[in-house]
Amino acid sequence: MEGLGFDMEQKAKIILKNVTKTFGPTKALDDVTLSVMEGQSMALIGKNGAGKSTLISLLTNLYKPDSGEILIVSEEDNSEINEIGCVYQRSSLTPYLTAAENIAIGNFSKNKLGLINWAKVQTRAEDLLNEWGFAHIAGVQVSDLEPLEKKIVEICRVISTGPRILILDEPTAGLDITSTELLFERMYAAHRRGVTSIYISHHLQEIFQVCDAVAVLRDGKLVEVNDISAHNIESLVGLMVGPEASKSKIVQHRGRSSYSENRKEILAINGLTVESKLKSLDLKIFEGECIGVTGLDGSGHNQLLEVITGVTVPTSGNMVLRGATISPGNISESIEHGIGFCPEDRHFNGYVPALSVAENATMPIQKEFRNKFKLINSKVRESSYNKLANAWSIKAWGPEQPIEELSGGNQQKVALARAVSSNPHLLVLNNPTSGVDVSAKDSIYKTIGDLIEKKQTVLLASSDISDLEICDRVLVFFGGKIVGEFEKPIQDAVIAAAVQGKN
Repeated sequence: MEGLGFDMEQKAKIILKNVTKTFGPTKALDDVTLSVMEGQSMALIGKNGAGKSTLISLLTNLYKPDSGEILIVSEEDNSEINEIGCVYQRSSLTPYLTAAENIAIGNFSKNKLGLINWAKVQTRAEDLLNEWGFAHIAGVQVSDLEPLEKKIVEICRVISTGPRILILDEPTAGLDITSTELLFERMYAAHRRGVTSIYISHHLQEIFQVCDAVAVLRDGKLVEVNDISAHNIESLVGLMVGPEASKSKIVQHRGRSSYSENRKEILAINGLTVESKLKSLDLKIFEGECIGVTGLDGSGHNQLLEVITGVTVPTSGNMVLRGATISPGNISESIEHGIGFCPEDRHFNGYVPALSVAENATMPIQKEFRNKFKLINSKVRESSYNKLANAWSIKAWGPEQPIEELSGGNQQKVALARAVSSNPHLLVLNNPTSGVDVSAKDSIYKTIGDLIEKKQTVLLASSDISDLEICDRVLVFFGGKIVGEFEKPIQDAVIAAAVQGKN
C-alpha cells in the first residue's frame, strides 16, 4: 500500500507542554511534552495503564490537565470544520437510534424551515456506508447490529464531519481484514488532504503500515518520540516495558509435564477450530490449576472462552470435561456440566440491572430456593447470598439492595459471585478486574486465590499483567494458535513480545 510521505517542514498541529494529570495518588501523565506536526500520523503506544487513554481524554476535552498546556493550532476561518474527530475504543453509539441517525448526530441536514431533512440524513449515511459495503444497515437500529457493523458506523460518523485531527483508539478491533485495509486506505486519503492523526493500537505491526512517527508512554512518562523507521517491533516492546524487565522461561506448548503428572485432568480440548479465529487447538487443564490466556484482539483466546462456555459453535473439534464429552457451543450443556462464567462486560451481560444483589448473585441456583409450591424461599436465598457476599467481600446494605446502587467494583464482585454460586468444576473468567479500583482488584485476587487453594480450577483471560501474575501458567495466543507457554514468575517483557508473535 502507498506510504504517507510526511513532510518534516510542516508546522505543529498539536502541542503538549509539561502536561500532568493525576487521579488520586496515581500520576496518569507525568510532565509530558509532545508535538504532532500537521499532516503527520503519530502512533501512540504503551502498555495498559501507560497513560494513552488519559492523553486522548485530555485532547478531546473529557478531562482537564492538572498542570501544563495543550494547544490545538487552528486554521483561520475554520468555524465550519470539526477540528477533532475521535473513534474511541469503547462504542459511543446510541443503541436505540439507527445507523443513519448515529452518523448524523451533531450534524443533521436541515431544510429551509430548520427542520431535520430525514431523507438527506438517510441518503448521506447510505453513501458513507456504501464505501464499506454496508449501505443496507443505514436504517437498522444500532442495538441490532453486529460488532463489525457498529465499528463501521463509528468510523463513518467521525470521518463524515471532515476533522482536521483524527484520533483512532484501537480502530481495527473487531474489523475483518478487508475492512482493516479499507480503513488504512481512508487514512491515506485523509493524510493527503493534510489531516493529522494519532493512532493507538496494541497491534504494533499496524503502526508500521499507517504511521510515520511513534511516541511511547511508560508509567505516565513520555520515553520516546521518533520516526517509525528508526524502530522495529522488538525495540518498541523494549521501550514499552522498560530496561528493568527481564526474560522468563518459555515452555513449548504441551511441553510441561508437572500438572499432568500430579493433578487430575479437568478439561481436554482436541482439534478445536473456529473459522478464521482458532486453528486446530489442543489443550489440557488440570484440577486446582489457574491457567491464564492472553493475546491481542482477534488472536483467538477470547474465542476459546466463548466455545468452552457455549457462546460460540466451533467449526470442528471436541471437548471432554471430567470424562464427559460436551457439545461445544451449547450454553445449557456447559452450565449443566459445571462450567461457571464471568463475562468481560458486566454492564452488558454480567448482571440484571432491575434485580437485587441477592437475586443476581444466586441466579444460577434459583431452583435450590424453591419450596414445594415452586415459590422462592427468600430466607434460604439470602442465606446463600450472605455466604457469597462474605467470600467476595461484597459491600451492600443488604441482600435486597438494587445492584445498580453498588460501586463498579462491587458490581463486578457480584458478577464473579454468580459465576461460582453453583460450585462449578471449571471457572471461566474474562478480564475479571476490568474497570475496578486497586482495592477491589486486591480483594478479587485474594478470593480467586482462596478458591484455587480449595482446588477450584480457573481459566482466566486477560490483557492485564497483574491478572496474569496470579496464574500458574500463561498461554499466549497469536493468529489463532498458542505461540508460547510461560511459567511463574510471569514476566511483563516476555508477554509483551509474545503477544506480537515474537519469542
